[in-house]
Amino acid sequence: MDSYTKNKISKYEAKRLFEESGIGNADSVSECLNAEFSPVFKVKSNGKVYYIKFGTAPESATLTYEKDLIKAELAYYDALAAAESADVGENDRILRPSVVFRDVSREKINVDYFISEGFDASLQGLTFPNLNAKRRVMFQLGQNLAKLHRLKGEGFGYAQLGTDSNWADAFKKMVDRIVADATVLKVKLDTYKIYGVINRAGDILKSVEECTFVNGAVTPDNVFVNRKNFTYQGLINWSRAFYGDYVTDLISLYPTRSLERNRYFVKGYTSVAPFNSDNSLRVRANLMRMYLGMVIMVELEVRWKKNSHQYIRHKWLGRRLLRKALSALEKPFNDQTKGSL
Repeated sequence: MDSYTKNKISKYEAKRLFEESGIGNADSVSECLNAEFSPVFKVKSNGKVYYIKFGTAPESATLTYEKDLIKAELAYYDALAAAESADVGENDRILRPSVVFRDVSREKINVDYFISEGFDASLQGLTFPNLNAKRRVMFQLGQNLAKLHRLKGEGFGYAQLGTDSNWADAFKKMVDRIVADATVLKVKLDTYKIYGVINRAGDILKSVEECTFVNGAVTPDNVFVNRKNFTYQGLINWSRAFYGDYVTDLISLYPTRSLERNRYFVKGYTSVAPFNSDNSLRVRANLMRMYLGMVIMVELEVRWKKNSHQYIRHKWLGRRLLRKALSALEKPFNDQTKGSL
């Protein structure tokens, strides 16, 4: 999938860098065409699968929070590894690929990159042998996300951009940056409504006291499954991670749907970390849907050609998400206990 932010890297260059890492010979190299933001290559070596992920070209236009995302992603991988360096049992591991090599020197190529172990197949478009297999994967995904959310940070927001002492300030700062990007890129957002609901929700945002490690990109493309026994393997892509409200990861898998429709995902999550689906949680969920809709609406301007299939599809999704969230948030907050999450 071609996009403006994807650096032009050949599979021969990816092969050279992989072999220079010392991991082994690259038996085959193929580009992952569904990667949208930056180039990713799948490498087979000595019977194992690896992925080599590159950063964007230095001259590429990106959103504010997307600067140096490879370094940011590696920092989050390191934070996960540090959290598990203590006496953590195998059942409590946060399932994700292991980073086996990294190079942020930009000496061999003008972008940062890292190599990680490969997983089997993404949830996107995956055919399950039966309904029980799908339910098992969704239950395990929910369980493992709940274990991720046990990890806490020392400040709210994107670590690479500086954190805040409370979620209300951090969330507003995240929105401010997207609005600033939208202004530069001439994307129209209804900032009157957006800031209106943020101001009304101030006390609810401040009620988020736990600074939770959030993946921020729990989408079907990033959820991987082992097809040998149809079990959950882990999450790839930690570049959108931040410290904040865990509800982000609950709604980002299928953001336009109600969470309750994914029953086995919810069952898995609540088997580890029960939560009350009250009006506060619903407001927070819709605030994150609003934010995700804003990000999608703005990022497409630096990602794809206007009127391309990807541009049209993402614009439709961003608009739908933003309108749905604002429509819910403009109602009295104490009415949001009605309906689904």
